[in-house]
Amino acid sequence: MPLYEYLCQDCGDEQELLVQGDSEVACESCGSTNLTKLLSVPAAHTAAGPSTGTDAPPPGPCGSACGCFPPQG
Repeated sequence: MPLYEYLCQDCGDEQELLVQGDSEVACESCGSTNLTKLLSVPAAHTAAGPSTGTDAPPPGPCGSACGCFPPQG
């Protein structure tokens, strides 16, 4: 079953809902069926490849080289 993100137009609640086929979805907070499907960003997993020779810091707890971990040395 796909998981979709919705915004309730009546109460403003944003939620993720599992949707079966063509079933009608309802807001978990107020019960309204006046929902708008939001555009979601899919998750992408990548495998670590060979070193590129750059001195980029290792991934931090957020999963990127943003500098979450200070350089050690």
